[in-house]
Amino acid sequence: MPERKRALSAEERMADLRRGRARLRTERLERELSGPLWHRMVRVVPLAFRLEGTLMARVLLAERERVVEALRGDAVFALDTAMRLAHGAGFFAGGDVHAYLHDASPLDRLAGAGLVEREACRDTVLLRPWPGPPRLLACIVDELPPFRVVKDGVRVVTRERLARELLGAVGRRADLFALLTRAEEGALAAAAAS
Repeated sequence: MPERKRALSAEERMADLRRGRARLRTERLERELSGPLWHRMVRVVPLAFRLEGTLMARVLLAERERVVEALRGDAVFALDTAMRLAHGAGFFAGGDVHAYLHDASPLDRLAGAGLVEREACRDTVLLRPWPGPPRLLACIVDELPPFRVVKDGVRVVTRERLARELLGAVGRRADLFALLTRAEEGALAAAAAS
């Protein structure tokens, strides 16, 4: 026999109402402070990096820069790694490398070179709230996504796709979207000036 739910008391209903109103005030304040940026952000359709193909994770045994260099010809870098390579600063503090690959053979090559562990890492959570070793999160896809070439000939996802991936990973975070927007606008202005 299914368990019957206990009816909430008047105090519990009032506390729930207060929490809901506080959440609405916070969301309204974020929208007001973000202004036009909020309207641009809500027009972006989120894209989930981990659902684009088969996600494979490997723990890094070398510095992130060496792994990126080893994947230069095989990968299109995404999310935090794309932001770091294109603009010098990333979104997240975890130290993971996010990349799209056409097949898994570069992972075997990296393992043979001692840059990543040979066995797969079971922790495939994209943004970990707990500490852990830096990982290579590779999404194996049939066709690499659209990309642009940045300094040193490294391929990263396009500006539009990076915005979609960011919102797919963290949700509607106006602070991170503003960071991306300012970095992209600064890069466009620098390119126009030169």
